Amino acid sequence: MIAARLAIFAALVSAAPRAIGAEELRNWFDDPWFQARAGYPDCPVPRGPFSTHEEMLRETHHRSERGTRCWLEKRCAKPSAYMYDRDIAAAIRARFDASAALADASLWVTVQGRYAWVEGCVRSDKERRELGSLVRDIPDLDLMTINVSVRRGAPPPYYTRNVY
Repeated sequence: MIAARLAIFAALVSAAPRAIGAEELRNWFDDPWFQARAGYPDCPVPRGPFSTHEEMLRETHHRSERGTRCWLEKRCAKPSAYMYDRDIAAAIRARFDASAALADASLWVTVQGRYAWVEGCVRSDKERRELGSLVRDIPDLDLMTINVSVRRGAPPPYYTRNVY
C-alpha cells in the first residue's frame, strides 16, 4: 500500500515540471488578432494577445480600469475602450485587403483597448514606412505601434509564441 502511494507521488512529482513549463497560452480576452500578410518565409510568429492563466489574472484589473477610464473621461462613447476593438481590427484588415502593398511581408495585427500592434517582418525601411502610411488614421484608434524586423536573422523586436 505504501509502495503504491509512493509510486503515485513520484509520478506526480516528476510530471509537475513538464506540466508547469508547458502551460497553454490562450487569448483569454478574445482580443482581435490576425495575420495580415504572409509573404516573408520564416518570420517568427508574434505572441499576440496570448498569455498564461497567471498573466491573465494579473492583467484583469488593469483591463477593467483602462477600459472604463476611457468612458469616464468622456473620450469614449461606449462604456469600455475594448468595445471598439472589433471595428478597429476590421478597419485595419480592410486597409490591408484593399492594398497590394507589402505582399512580400509577414505581418500580424493585435488590437486591445483602442491600441493596435503590427508585428512581423518586412524587407526594407521603405516597406516599414509604407506600413506606417497604410495603417495611419484608423477611426477610434488611440495608438498604433509597429514592431517589425527588417534584417533577416535578427531577433524580432517583439515577443514570440515560444518565448515568454
